[in-house]
Amino acid sequence: MKQGLRILYKPTTFFNQLQWSTHHWMLLAAFLGIAIVETQTGRQHALWLWSASVFEARLGVSLNVALWIVTFLKLTILLAGSFAIANTVWFLGSLFGRRTSRRVLFRRLSVVFTVLLAGYTASHFTGQVPYAMYVSYALSVWAVLLGYFAIREQFGLTHMETSVLGLFALFMALSSWHFTNHAWEKMVKQERDALARERTLERNAR
Repeated sequence: MKQGLRILYKPTTFFNQLQWSTHHWMLLAAFLGIAIVETQTGRQHALWLWSASVFEARLGVSLNVALWIVTFLKLTILLAGSFAIANTVWFLGSLFGRRTSRRVLFRRLSVVFTVLLAGYTASHFTGQVPYAMYVSYALSVWAVLLGYFAIREQFGLTHMETSVLGLFALFMALSSWHFTNHAWEKMVKQERDALARERTLERNAR
């Protein structure tokens, strides 16, 4: 508990001790937990329901199975994107700073990504909970600061180098979420239109 609280008042110490932690699986569990909540809520929830209806029609499975498939795919894409961003940060950080363990960086960034995703998820509840937007802003700002501490502790960069690399990583994370959702939505709409045309042809053929 004491070590966990250091993320609030001694983030540099927290990230330094994180490399020796034997409970790093809990970081992945926390990230997956927040990711599941994000998948099931918010502005994109209708998109996931549409996606499930497409899988239901194309694969001939039940709606519950289709929803499970959609959730699995969303989590897979989210993890793959986070893995790609972490590898990019490790490559650039090692290029300009000291070369360190990639595994340690993944542990540190998993904390940052979890807080950032929690802030993004909190923004989905602004319609139901008025102060959710303030929570979202606070978590997002704290995630940016944590990213700064994590990168600086990992690579020993200057303030300017850390800021540039941190902003680049933040841009990659936000843009990947945005463009992934946009591409997914476009694909689902195309499939829904194709299904509608097929059903219209079937009705006309009867």
